[in-house]
Amino acid sequence: MQMLRPLRNFSYAGMLMLAGFATASSRAGIPGPEATLAVETLECGDIRLQEMNLQAAESPSSNQYVLSATESRIDIDYAPARYDIVSQPEHRVEDRTAAELNARFSTSADLVPFGGVGGYRGFTDFRSVWLDEYYRQLFTGVPGYAHVAPQGWHAMAGGRWSYVPGSAILQLTLVQQGDTVSPGYEPRIGATLLRGRDHLRTTAVRVSTENVLTPTVRSLLEAGATSTTGRGMRYSLQESLNWAVGNTLTLRAVVAGVHEQPAFNAASASLSLERDWNARWFAGLAVRGYRDNGEVVDPLIESDAAPALRTMSAAASVRWQGERMAVRLEGGPYRTRYDAVSTSSTQFARLYKDRNWTRLQCTASWSF
Repeated sequence: MQMLRPLRNFSYAGMLMLAGFATASSRAGIPGPEATLAVETLECGDIRLQEMNLQAAESPSSNQYVLSATESRIDIDYAPARYDIVSQPEHRVEDRTAAELNARFSTSADLVPFGGVGGYRGFTDFRSVWLDEYYRQLFTGVPGYAHVAPQGWHAMAGGRWSYVPGSAILQLTLVQQGDTVSPGYEPRIGATLLRGRDHLRTTAVRVSTENVLTPTVRSLLEAGATSTTGRGMRYSLQESLNWAVGNTLTLRAVVAGVHEQPAFNAASASLSLERDWNARWFAGLAVRGYRDNGEVVDPLIESDAAPALRTMSAAASVRWQGERMAVRLEGGPYRTRYDAVSTSSTQFARLYKDRNWTRLQCTASWSF
């Protein structure tokens, strides 16, 4: 489940596809089919998010196929601004379903092509649901307003090249995505509503290199560029380090930065430590921080764009690893803090208010 601000109008299904493929690929050495079930919740006072993902992997003839299905629920208590005499508080629940198929093909020891397709129906985040309810109550029956059912698709292709076998891997990934989203609206004197974009196309490219720096340190450097309809180019850079401190301790650190033209900037960092006992029981602690400078272009103009955001999360985890089954539990607090909205956009103050969340996740996997 995506906790931090979405970096772009990517569907969560598309990002989950990439993460799921990477996870399945890391277990490619285990023979036979595999299955993974993950359930996650993220809750605060007025918003409750739940997601369940079921993934199955099969590896016939050295190729690998991963099929994934996701069911999500967004449950919010919508509350308009105090001075809003048109809108009313509303309890709203939205479900989203997604499915995807990924494949990895073994052509040689050094070059591995891969690809995937998927789609979804439903809202991808609580912000979209809140804004959809705001515009629905405000403009239903007004010429120019129309209900939209969010949905989308994605396709991904790429390749992994072991340019130094056993020590260095270069990966290139290309993504195409289309989304139908619930747009915003602006009233106009003597004319129909001005309707925002409800169809978006996204093209993204990511290049990464994974290197074994020492017998105990592994590095992953990722760079990406993304183009979405109506948005400036977005560039990202992320560096991850895994350090086997000893026989039983593993330290992981990640730092990342994003720039979107003309002036959006974001940065994040995370640190986690995991200890194992006889490669059977594992316990870990993790912290992560994120901040950006917001999406507001002109504070004097009314806008539903998000102000600057800062987040902090911490989590504790425990994992049991058996011969053919593994179970992992993780949970902890998650805090979001927004800058105050501008005086021209105070109707969105209850959307962009500070919240303290609780996050829980349970994952179980089997190999047959």
